Amino acid sequence: MRKRLSILALIALTLLGSLYAGGTQEGASDGSIEYVSMWNAGEPQAIFMETMAKQFEEETGIKVDITFAGRDVLTKIRSRLLMQDAPDLIDQDFSELSGALLKDDNVLVEPLNDFLYKTEGPEGQKQMMDLFDEHLVKLYAKDDSIYFFPYEFITSGFFYDKTLFAEHGLASPENWKEFIDINQQLTSAGVPALALDGNISFYNAYYYYWALTRVMGPGHLKDAAADASGKVWDDPGYLSAARMVYELSAGGKNFFQPGYAGSNYPAAQADWALNKSGSILCGTWIPSETKEQQVDGFEVGFYPFPEVSGGKGSSADVEAYLIGFAIPTGAKNIEGAKAFMKYISRKENAEKLAHDTINIAARRDASYPDLLTEVKPVVEHAENFHVSYDGAMQLYPEWFANVFYPADNDLVFGKITPEAFIARMKSETARYWESKK
Repeated sequence: MRKRLSILALIALTLLGSLYAGGTQEGASDGSIEYVSMWNAGEPQAIFMETMAKQFEEETGIKVDITFAGRDVLTKIRSRLLMQDAPDLIDQDFSELSGALLKDDNVLVEPLNDFLYKTEGPEGQKQMMDLFDEHLVKLYAKDDSIYFFPYEFITSGFFYDKTLFAEHGLASPENWKEFIDINQQLTSAGVPALALDGNISFYNAYYYYWALTRVMGPGHLKDAAADASGKVWDDPGYLSAARMVYELSAGGKNFFQPGYAGSNYPAAQADWALNKSGSILCGTWIPSETKEQQVDGFEVGFYPFPEVSGGKGSSADVEAYLIGFAIPTGAKNIEGAKAFMKYISRKENAEKLAHDTINIAARRDASYPDLLTEVKPVVEHAENFHVSYDGAMQLYPEWFANVFYPADNDLVFGKITPEAFIARMKSETARYWESKK
């Protein structure tokens, strides 16, 4: 599970010195690089990074000292940033990095524009940016400056076992009506249609965020979070999305597994891998995470959140959740850090990342792992990319954690009606912003 943290306060740090841009492997400083990683020791990505560090040192003579700090890496390095003792390299998902390090007028990381646009790629590409979909990388830019360098791409949608669906004569749905129909058929056959570990609020949040994106198009959850009056919630699209979520809940058609509100991670996803439920709405890490638990014959399928009749969003609106590097302000070996990033981005290394971790490499010409091949056409046919949770978690983490999560959980569990959800979001959003005056 990708543990997401709500960064409730910006790290206070006075920026000293000029911001460095550019750099190539050939010009890298000697010595060592200190890299504080979001991964835990023993995770596939951690093992991959250890291998990359060893190979990089053998090739360049630059040693990479890695500390595997886990998902709360940004919290753990905060005191070091305050003490002006920054590591050379950190990584985390871009929403977390942006929320913590690019807040307001404070920029606590080095800009990478020159590195991306003026540095030759590892196989002779004109520029490093040629390795990526530029629009994806620029989703997280601030004032036209790019601060993060991606190595892993994630999106979310529904995963299911194609074998199980075939046994019940079902095909993946394209619209909400078809989605309800297949869920009803599974439920009637004694198979809970949807799996959900209800103790994970950001998993619960997928439902409303995606429903709203299909009804109104991307950007509207962020707009509602930012509206100090709370009146944005009066738009009928917000209520329509709430009704969709409620329809699935215990208050509606009850499509989730019994006891889902109290299900503790990873119970529900483990049961899903054992064919004890139909679909799971999750990030592209879930096939890898459940690989060892999947029953014999399990064939991973994927479908995007269904389209809604009359909705302004479509399946061509695709989430882009990137993981990658940042160089903190005050890093001692900036050029060495850039050399390591360039090394990681080589084609053979991007292929290794995808193969060894069973995740999608950010490099656009890298192969998809076998368990995620059905995600590829969805991404390739995207007409618009948006950040995870519509940017609301990234830009307004305190609101997301303290206002949205509690109300959304109650909606997903069927404890409140859609109308009560909207009334609560309207009043509590206004109260939240009033408290900030």
